[in-house]
Amino acid sequence: MQGMALSIQHSDLPVVVQTDSSEAMSSLTNGALVHLLFGHIVREIKDLLGNREFFPQKISRLQNRVADRLAKYSRSERATAVWLGLAPSCIKDIWPLDCNSIHLQ
Repeated sequence: MQGMALSIQHSDLPVVVQTDSSEAMSSLTNGALVHLLFGHIVREIKDLLGNREFFPQKISRLQNRVADRLAKYSRSERATAVWLGLAPSCIKDIWPLDCNSIHLQ
């Protein structure tokens, strides 16, 4: 969430929210309350976005390897970090594989 909050603070551009969860995507787009195990995360995303324009994008689990690896890094290192202008060493081997095309309408 800190990454999303930071990006919202420093840009007025629309936000692209990608998820591999159909239930989370549905909850983000239809305004329904989430009864998922991680429903609190969807609620926090909605709160952060507020009235900001955003584009939800459903991606496959295979397109979400970087987010998964960064989450594991954060848990194992008990650290939160921001890398500007370079990829952290923990994802250098997979970040080119996770580049997802985005078509804004």
